[in-house]
Amino acid sequence: MSIGGALWSGLKAWVTPPDRHALVREAKARAAALLPPGETVVDGHTVEPGERVPHPPKPYRVDAFGIRPTAGDRVLNGAERVELALDRVNPFNAALDAWDRRGEDRSAQWHGGWQSAAGRLAAALRPRTEKKYLSVLLLTGVGLHVVRVQLSSDGKKVAGAVEHACAVARQDITWLRDRKDVRHGTHEIGFADGSWVTVFLPLGGWGTLVEQFPRRLRHTDPMP
Repeated sequence: MSIGGALWSGLKAWVTPPDRHALVREAKARAAALLPPGETVVDGHTVEPGERVPHPPKPYRVDAFGIRPTAGDRVLNGAERVELALDRVNPFNAALDAWDRRGEDRSAQWHGGWQSAAGRLAAALRPRTEKKYLSVLLLTGVGLHVVRVQLSSDGKKVAGAVEHACAVARQDITWLRDRKDVRHGTHEIGFADGSWVTVFLPLGGWGTLVEQFPRRLRHTDPMP
């Protein structure tokens, strides 16, 4: 391959967006392989915390993959966050964002202390890290698991560590409420201890997962 061809190939790879669906499939497979032998996955999907679920306080926040962020990591990712913040305050972008969020429910997105089932799940979804990763929500015959799967530095492929982040016994999951009135893919999960937390299931394909929950509520149904 010529130098020009190599440069073009590298540039093309850099600007090509990742195949998100293929990335999710690989992350789910890597996450499922981490579960104890004999525990069968019923279904799973990538998961993110609800947009306004708070960050856990220091005692409940872990370093993802056992790696404490370096100063260099914080500087690089801080620059990305500054760029994103400046983009959001652009008057044109702010107007579009406000239009997209019209009618959004601004009420609380979780309930229960950090030691509750909802608190543990919320903390698992907001670890301390500067690395790129996906959180995978796996429902098995005995429980609900969150597994973190590390991505490459460009976020285009699964690479690196996989770690178990949280587990809740299946009998402790009491209800799930679809909050499509807030954002398509948003759900609230309630637990036997009375706690609940909002999660977001990105992309499509999560319908088969939510169908496995025993008590499913519509957004028009009152919270139990």
